[in-house]
Amino acid sequence: MQPIYETAAKLLQNWCQHHELPFPDTAIERTALYLDRLLHYQHQTNLTGFSSPEDIIRNLFIDSLQILRTRKIHGPLLDVGTGAGFPAIPIKIVCPEMEMILVEPRTKRYAFLRLIERELGLEHLQIYKAKIESAPVPDRLGTAISKALMPIHDWASLARPWARNGAKIACMISQADWQVFQRDLHSLGYAVSSVIEDGDRIYLLLEYDRNTAFC
Repeated sequence: MQPIYETAAKLLQNWCQHHELPFPDTAIERTALYLDRLLHYQHQTNLTGFSSPEDIIRNLFIDSLQILRTRKIHGPLLDVGTGAGFPAIPIKIVCPEMEMILVEPRTKRYAFLRLIERELGLEHLQIYKAKIESAPVPDRLGTAISKALMPIHDWASLARPWARNGAKIACMISQADWQVFQRDLHSLGYAVSSVIEDGDRIYLLLEYDRNTAFC
């Protein structure tokens, strides 16, 4: 494996340490291997729009891990429309014991996820090739998350049943979208559990609002 991948993985290690997030002994090797496989299969499957390990770390890995700064992420974690594994795989690398369910309908991306599962030796992980409507997702989750599957209002509506059963609903949106979305939280049946701001990005956890009846 090229040293450039380990160098990029250490950027992630430094970021995690700065924010007092977990970074187990296996994380450097697993991050470097994940980067290697992402860039190796990039031209075949269009996994990501970034072409360097450092750009992937800064724009995909760190973006995925920001939600951990809330200190309120629990498993089982459901990642809907995970694509090449964002945000679930970076979270899995630093929280290897967290139980996760990844749902991805596209065949090539599903095949890539299964390869990553094997080669990184990930455990407590279920991967389904399906749309979320037909995936065997349990009623009770700890957290539901999706990086860019659909507009934020649609995501909030889709996730209502999980929130009603106690799950936190994670959202990763722009400042502009947040300004609009927060005005609708009450009517959508949500309260904010935690918010993290970083530049133009907002990372928030929503929870069931017991003072609002869900439609």
